[in-house]
Amino acid sequence: MTAFVSRIVMSVAARCLGADRQEWAMAMEAEFEAAVDDGEPFAYAIGCLTAACRGMVRQDEGRLALANYTLALGLLIPMAVVQFEQAMKVFLSLGHGSPHALLASGVGQNPYLTWSQNSALPILLLMWLLPATAHLGLAWVVVEKDWPNVVKFGALIGATMMTLWLFTAILILDLSPLAAQVTRLAVELAGVLTIAQWHARIASTTVREDPRS
Repeated sequence: MTAFVSRIVMSVAARCLGADRQEWAMAMEAEFEAAVDDGEPFAYAIGCLTAACRGMVRQDEGRLALANYTLALGLLIPMAVVQFEQAMKVFLSLGHGSPHALLASGVGQNPYLTWSQNSALPILLLMWLLPATAHLGLAWVVVEKDWPNVVKFGALIGATMMTLWLFTAILILDLSPLAAQVTRLAVELAGVLTIAQWHARIASTTVREDPRS
């Protein structure tokens, strides 16, 4: 088990080194096998990860990678969790056959809207699952620096959230879960744009410094 975890740590360390330091990564991998034979794979793997992270901080590309992971782990994935929780709330309401839990605080259930609200619950569930899943995809493509797909996931999230807002308002359900996410979505957008500009600046600098360009 320790060897398995150590290999995962080594994989993370190699990824932190980036494509331009693969020779160092290969050397670490070779020495890791010796550490496994000596019975100290985990300590060696942690040492490699620490060294790789220190190296990342010294380089623009490394700092960009750390920023990508920070955005993904600190904002995008937690947002997905919040939206999955809201989807679960809708699912439970669907199971109870009543939208009571989705009504605004202090608002009683309108008997004239109950049928429409109950009928809309499956669609509402899908509309919460869609941005939640898209946030997981967005986190992945941000880490991979796949900017065309970042735009696609971002557009999907934006369109879905706007539709969800209108749909929820028409059904006279509680808008506070959506309102609470507006600021987070704005911070997400600012973070993604900042990292994209940072990546473009690094890429342009690399092209200028490349003698073959």
